[in-house]
Amino acid sequence: MAAAPEPASGPEGRVLRDSAGWFSDGAAKKREARLARRCVECGTGLPTRRTPYCSRKCQWRFQGRYFWDAARTYVIHRDRFVCQVCRRRFRVAQLDVDHRLEIARGGPSLEYENLQTICRPCHRAKTAAFLRARAGRARRGTASPRLDEATAAPGWESPWFPA
Repeated sequence: MAAAPEPASGPEGRVLRDSAGWFSDGAAKKREARLARRCVECGTGLPTRRTPYCSRKCQWRFQGRYFWDAARTYVIHRDRFVCQVCRRRFRVAQLDVDHRLEIARGGPSLEYENLQTICRPCHRAKTAAFLRARAGRARRGTASPRLDEATAAPGWESPWFPA
């Protein structure tokens, strides 16, 4: 019987396609941080081994790299409930978190730089435009944009985080 293929790894050695591997990778990092009495996210010293985080900010940042719900919450709060396309403020139920550079174009799935808060109407319009452009590119054979081009919009790098 053939061995299972090695899961693909992304930046910092995180597993990309295997969710069970993704979870165990995060659990191993937390265990090592507790034993070393260092914050798993920023490396700051910890007074006890009870938690691997020095603050809520570090907890949300770390969990957001492994779990979509945490990443979604972090990004919505970072963007202050404002759609990054139309710049209007909405309630959480009316917001989505969107990839600036679509995963289909090679964008990273859980990197904060690639995530933005977007209202439902803007999200529908952006997705429709992407699908039309993808169909047109398939006919013409042209390349997709890079991540730095997709994140070049002013104001996307807001450092705010919920307390």
